[in-house]
Amino acid sequence: MLSESFVDPLVPSLIMSSTLKFLALLVVVLVILQSANAAPANGHRGHKHNRTSSKKKFSTKATTTVKTGEHPTQELPEGTPQAHGLATNWTKPAVNRNAIWNNGVSVSNAELQTLQNFARLASTAYCSVGNENGPFNCGSYCDSFPGTTVVKTFKTSVTATIGFVARNDVKKAIYVAFRGSANIQSFIQDAEFLQTNYPPVSGAKVHQGFLESHQEARDIVYNAVVDQMNKYQGYIIYVVGHSLGGALAILQALDFNQRAGYDKSNMVVYTYGEPRVGNPAFSSYADSLSLKYYRTVNQNDIVSHLPPQSFGYEHHATEYWIEDIFGNTVECAVNEDFTCSNSVVPFTSIAAHLLYWK
Repeated sequence: MLSESFVDPLVPSLIMSSTLKFLALLVVVLVILQSANAAPANGHRGHKHNRTSSKKKFSTKATTTVKTGEHPTQELPEGTPQAHGLATNWTKPAVNRNAIWNNGVSVSNAELQTLQNFARLASTAYCSVGNENGPFNCGSYCDSFPGTTVVKTFKTSVTATIGFVARNDVKKAIYVAFRGSANIQSFIQDAEFLQTNYPPVSGAKVHQGFLESHQEARDIVYNAVVDQMNKYQGYIIYVVGHSLGGALAILQALDFNQRAGYDKSNMVVYTYGEPRVGNPAFSSYADSLSLKYYRTVNQNDIVSHLPPQSFGYEHHATEYWIEDIFGNTVECAVNEDFTCSNSVVPFTSIAAHLLYWK
């Protein structure tokens, strides 16, 4: 149980404000946030606790019958603010029709601590982490990674893709972190729901805005990381990101695999509140590589259900679902498992997108 530690937002209040703007444009409506927190979905109690192993425009008009990609038969009560069948500021516990069971298995305490640790690392991408070749320096979150040296910081000119590459010699780690949306250029990228061809894989398509952001930054990141990996043999790459940053983390990890041959032996990916990136062919390709993905979803986080499945999108594996306010977390290995985070659709929450571990 994490009732004490599971209370603080992933990012500072200033960053939360800018991230809210991303969410509003992502669904092409400006949602007026109320001061009251949106309550998360009820936790599941039936899972196995003992582990054995074209731009679209959306209407904000409430509807009594909502069709969603995950649950076409579920309905939102009249008057619920929503966008494309997802409640945007639900303030009552969600009704979960699968509450008696789910396919998740509880993660170990060690795994949970690791997920929390890399959530902190993802959050540092919202900060100024220091000068290149200097120490990691952004306050309390950077303090969780002592001995880290900043290798490269970047902000691209067109898509405003922001992040950094850093190295920790104690842990023999290369960190790559991508920031979520926090400026008008990246808002525009997020709003591009159109799919476009994913060049490395025939039949695979991805979110056009995400791909454009990735393509502008990929050589900067690739060159910095390959240089470090050549100089520091035996190091492990950790690619992390929150929100839009999670989508970019996946695309960059695939690029590392395709061009440098990095695999599960020397690369791990941690994302938080990651939106859907591509179509089922893309998802199948990502899963076929057997890379280590830890895609964490907090309760009924709305961004994890965007773009909707009805737009032809599908998540890759593996989902780690924080299923309740106490921080109980389960691993859900099946893509788009309707008994895990998809079970809360359409009762989603903007607040949950900002509430990953402190």
